[in-house]
Amino acid sequence: MLNKRLMLTTILVVSFILTGCNGQGKSNHQAQSNSTSSSSQQVKTPEKSASDQATMKPYKVPSAEKNNRNYRKSGLLSFPGQFAYDQAGTKLTLSQNKRLNQKTTSQGINYQITDIKRFKNNAKTKRALQMAQQAFNIGQIPNPYQTLQIKFNVKNTSSHAVKIDGIQKISLNGSRSVAANGISDPSAGQVINKNSTRTFSAMILVGPTSFKVGQVSVQFSGSFNDSGQSVAKAPAPIIVNL
Repeated sequence: MLNKRLMLTTILVVSFILTGCNGQGKSNHQAQSNSTSSSSQQVKTPEKSASDQATMKPYKVPSAEKNNRNYRKSGLLSFPGQFAYDQAGTKLTLSQNKRLNQKTTSQGINYQITDIKRFKNNAKTKRALQMAQQAFNIGQIPNPYQTLQIKFNVKNTSSHAVKIDGIQKISLNGSRSVAANGISDPSAGQVINKNSTRTFSAMILVGPTSFKVGQVSVQFSGSFNDSGQSVAKAPAPIIVNL
């Protein structure tokens, strides 16, 4: 689903504020020629979520939480146990922060995962839960719920610009696949100029906090030209043990 931008730009419930990144919906290069060729095209952009976030009255964080040494008003979470609140009233607690340097390559396009963060999200208000549901285009989300933030670099070593379709598939613990609308990936549909590198941060809806994530498999796309024709095939998946 091409040109689905500005997804979750200001919504802390899915953690983009943590890295200062602008988000956007899942895209697919094949949308130009085949509107039914990719399950990622099912994802809808929650424009209303961003507008609601911009106009709502900020959630009042309880004094006891403010006085907790792990509370971070800025929302920048680096160590497990640290937490922050978004404007709607979602408490976001960092459960794990794993630094990485895992790469995969295919014909001039290189992907490198540099960091995976695991979060516990607890919506303290009805509006906070509704915004999370809108953000992932899902009717029901368990509360509290769990998310993963995957930070990665994309490098184009070829002599011409290419487009990518970002994360194609996420598998958890070797068998459980994350639905397309559970992946919010700002790299999809982006252009990577020749001999250049870009950094992105994707959010993954895992589900209930009781689900134990021990392994994450990330399958990235290959690259394409402006006409949607394949330039490089998809590289081998990156498997991360948490």
